[in-house]
Amino acid sequence: MKKNEVVASGKTVEEAIEKALEELKIPREEAEIDVEEIPAKGILGIMSKEAVVRARRLFDPATFAEKWLQEFLDKASMSGRVHTQTEDGAVFAFISGDNAGPLIGRHGQTLESLQYLLTLTVNKHTDAYVPVVLDIGDYRKKRNKAVEEMARQAAQKVLETGQEVTLSAMSPAERRIVHLTLSENEKVKTYSIGEEPRRQVVVEKA
Repeated sequence: MKKNEVVASGKTVEEAIEKALEELKIPREEAEIDVEEIPAKGILGIMSKEAVVRARRLFDPATFAEKWLQEFLDKASMSGRVHTQTEDGAVFAFISGDNAGPLIGRHGQTLESLQYLLTLTVNKHTDAYVPVVLDIGDYRKKRNKAVEEMARQAAQKVLETGQEVTLSAMSPAERRIVHLTLSENEKVKTYSIGEEPRRQVVVEKA
């Protein structure tokens, strides 16, 4: 695992910094440097105290996620464009390209797995948890709209027939969309049943 912080010493502050950066294997602009001790000469000009610096790796989750995803695409010999942004403390990553379909997988299962792996990798380098949301080819955007419409249709069927409707198994994020979409409809109520990954939402009359 990469070191995130090192302490180095040298005859001069600059020498100590160079040693620290070499150990971290990063350029100076990617590090935060604290000078803990300055060099001092003793009797007869002999150096009695070396310079000591503490260098910390600056970590930007969005930049890291973008670089990680691009390296993943390169290693998989897949073309694609990666873009990331930070909003309310969360990282949103997007992959666009003509051959991104295999990264989505059936019902978005591959996408979910890749997002999980990316989230784990990003949070290995952070002290506080950073949520990561990955979308590929606008799949989530399109899928969210489809889930919202599915929820409304289920509610309409419940009101027309008086019978409850059990939707197909969904991810936690998609179930949340169903609950939120129908939360303002006072004529129906929703709840979840089953165990992951086959957990489902039930819509019934309130």
